[in-house]
Amino acid sequence: IVIALDSDQLLSTGPAEAGGEADMGGWFWCFKTVAWAKANIIRAHEDHVFLVTSVETASRQVVDGTTLTMMWNSMVNDVDAHRDRQREADEALRRLAEALGRLGVSTTAEVAAGAPAETIPQLVRAHKGELLVVQAPTRSAIAATLWYSWADRCAHTAACPTVVVKESDLPDNVAVALDPPAPAPEQQQQQHE
Repeated sequence: IVIALDSDQLLSTGPAEAGGEADMGGWFWCFKTVAWAKANIIRAHEDHVFLVTSVETASRQVVDGTTLTMMWNSMVNDVDAHRDRQREADEALRRLAEALGRLGVSTTAEVAAGAPAETIPQLVRAHKGELLVVQAPTRSAIAATLWYSWADRCAHTAACPTVVVKESDLPDNVAVALDPPAPAPEQQQQQHE
C-alpha cells in the first residue's frame, strides 16, 4: 500500500503563537490521513506501507507555486524561505512510519523530488503498489474548478486502484488508530500477570 501525502500540508507548521504552540493543522491532517488508512485499509502484520511525498523544487519554472508559497511564508510568517524542505519531509514521514511501526505495520518512508503528479505514480510502479491512498490537497474553489490537483492526476495515471482521502472525510477521532489511548490500570495489571 502506497500512501502519498501532500508535502505542503506535511510541512505546514506555522510559527509558535504567543502561547508557545506551533500551528500543526497541516501535520495533523496528514496524521489523520495515515490513521484513516490504518483504521480502514491496512492490515497489520500483513501489509507493507510505503509513505511517500514529493517536494517540488523551485528550479522547474522561473516563478512557480512553490517559490511563491515560500516567499509569502517567509514574509508573513517569519519562516526561512531557504529551509531544507526535503530533509523536513523525510523527518515528518519518519515520525509517521514510527507510529505505524508501533502498531505492527511494516513501513518505509520515501521523499521524492519533483512534481507529485509525475513522481508519485513512478514511486507506485517502483514499489509495485497494489493500492494508492492519496491525501487530497487543500485548494480553493476556483483552483478546483480550473484544473486537476496532483492527487486527481495520480488517481488517473497510477498503475493500481486509488483512494483519494479528503479532509472532510476524516473525523477527529480517527487519530486514535495511530495513537491509541493507554490501557486502563486494570488492563495493565492483567497484562503483567
